[in-house]
Amino acid sequence: MTIRQADESDLPALHALLSASLDLDRFSKSLLAEKLFRNPRPAELEWRTWVAESRANITGMLQSVIDRRRKKAYVGLFAVDATQRRRGIATALLDHARRDWAAGVVEGEVLAIPGNYFTPGLDPRYTAALSFLERRGFERFKDCVNLRADLAAAFDTRDDEARLAGEGVEIRRATIADSPLLDAYFGEHFGDDWRLEAGLALAERPSALHLAVRAGRMIAFSAHSTQNREWGFFGPMGTAPECRGLGIGRVLLRLCLNDLRHAGHKTAVIPWVGPIAFYQQWCGARVERVFWRYRLNATTAR
Repeated sequence: MTIRQADESDLPALHALLSASLDLDRFSKSLLAEKLFRNPRPAELEWRTWVAESRANITGMLQSVIDRRRKKAYVGLFAVDATQRRRGIATALLDHARRDWAAGVVEGEVLAIPGNYFTPGLDPRYTAALSFLERRGFERFKDCVNLRADLAAAFDTRDDEARLAGEGVEIRRATIADSPLLDAYFGEHFGDDWRLEAGLALAERPSALHLAVRAGRMIAFSAHSTQNREWGFFGPMGTAPECRGLGIGRVLLRLCLNDLRHAGHKTAVIPWVGPIAFYQQWCGARVERVFWRYRLNATTAR
């Protein structure tokens, strides 16, 4: 067995391996290429996929992303061919990735790669993967959920938009000219990771970013299609703390869901949700999947 870094020429073999291994998920080669080979922050993140190869056949893979600034690394997608398991392949791949981490990384996390994640954690129904991580020192530290919203009917936001306009709040689709507003807003609220995702939404055509602006200042936003477009991904969204409770969030949410419906999606995925009750109330979303988040103290784990 040899271990080498993958490139996009390996995509057909990687898609076949992961499609067979991740039987709870369905995804195209295009989406997988996005996950494995699109680094949203090349100046800050080291983005690699390692493959184990035997007789010119890929028998396993593991994605590794390193953020040296934060002294943190991520294990992304990983899998071993079902006929080759329990032969040390996954262990060899993880050990190879961890040698790459060695210079300064103090923590590893599973799957929650900033700006471009497949899922926000591990679906515990992938029990073999869960067991492997725990044997290697990863500890479960939090749960999170994905919701799914039905898009059979469009949402009518006109009355809410008129009411907010009367209160001095403009709701509109963002343009590139709004970049200074975004910089100021995310500098004060939510931080760099969400600023990145807002930028990805702004780059879509039409823009997949909706804003609330009052007195020349951005006070809320919602985005969609920043990643995992074929699943109809919504988010992130957020409202400045002093402006919560005005009904802005539900309008921005519904505008994004209408966009996804117009794009042909029958349902929308709302990932990594905090306020479940908000989404249940304003778009009828239901919990679809639960994920367990795992992390590793890279300075002490074997």
